[in-house]
Amino acid sequence: MAKLILTHDGVNLRDYLLNKERITIGRNPESDIQLDDSAISSKHAVIDRVKSEYLDDHFDFYLEDLKSTNGTRVNKVGIDRHLLKQGDVVQVGKHKLLFDTGQGDLEETAIYLPDN
Repeated sequence: MAKLILTHDGVNLRDYLLNKERITIGRNPESDIQLDDSAISSKHAVIDRVKSEYLDDHFDFYLEDLKSTNGTRVNKVGIDRHLLKQGDVVQVGKHKLLFDTGQGDLEETAIYLPDN
């Protein structure tokens, strides 16, 4: 199961399973991933889970900034919308979340998809 891992100074603090079609991130207590940080908007970002068009029984995860005040970064680069890849580091406010596909070692051939 894919997840975001909240980290601080290399220590894993909490896992957030990406087990719904849409996961909300924000300061709002109703957010799926609620982060108490004044630099985070109440409705900061979302992650959409979409069936992969290339692999059966796999999903792609798209992170989208919801025009938040301070933006959303992936691997230190500001994004509007981004296809998450294994090991991506998502930063919202002062919080860093590591993306883990949960697929471990695949026993099948992986398909390389260029960024373009």
